[in-house]
Amino acid sequence: MATQQFPGRGDGDLTRIMGRLAAGDRAAAVTLYESYGGSIAAAVRHVARQRPGRLDPDDVDAVVFEVCFDLAAVAGGWSPDGGALPWVWARHRVANAVDRVLGTVAEPLDHVRLGAMVEIDGGAGVGFGAPSTEGPSLVDTLERLATEDEEADLLVDALDEGQVSPRDRELLLEYAFEKHSGNASPATTVGPVFGMKEVSVRQAARRTRKRLLRLAASEEKFAPLADLPLLA
Repeated sequence: MATQQFPGRGDGDLTRIMGRLAAGDRAAAVTLYESYGGSIAAAVRHVARQRPGRLDPDDVDAVVFEVCFDLAAVAGGWSPDGGALPWVWARHRVANAVDRVLGTVAEPLDHVRLGAMVEIDGGAGVGFGAPSTEGPSLVDTLERLATEDEEADLLVDALDEGQVSPRDRELLLEYAFEKHSGNASPATTVGPVFGMKEVSVRQAARRTRKRLLRLAASEEKFAPLADLPLLA
């Protein structure tokens, strides 16, 4: 498995590999595994920690290999301009691969996790139906909540107003989830998933929180955001 664990947004090698996958070159999946297996493994372990059971090192390696081939099916939809690494952008593929090894287990939905951070009722008055096998990201879940809940809608407006990038939105939500779940070192968990070093994760999360808190302090409309656990 590869030792290169922190590819950046402008990583030309990664872009070329994904381009080969999008063009139907299945051998590029092996190249992806060899070059970026370490970062993908971190994403796999991140998902596995949120499920009962455990993956041993051989299991993790097998899931990483499977994810590389799963990414081939959606490679044409990924763009480096989106700001998310392929295995973060297609996180549902990672989750599905992990679940195939651990077994599908009924876990709290992401909107419940998100609600715990922003103090939004994750069930009453919000119709979500059955859990999606596609594993929506926390950003996707927030946007769904925004159609029904005023606080979630206000947060989405603030993220738009503050011009927070898609990657930084997801990073903030994942970082806050780990923090409010009792993880004493959330950056250690979140960093590898986004291909970032711990210090960069902390800086990015702090930068986004400050941007939102400045909005809360300067515009009356956004004042309620200052009380959200998400921005604590």
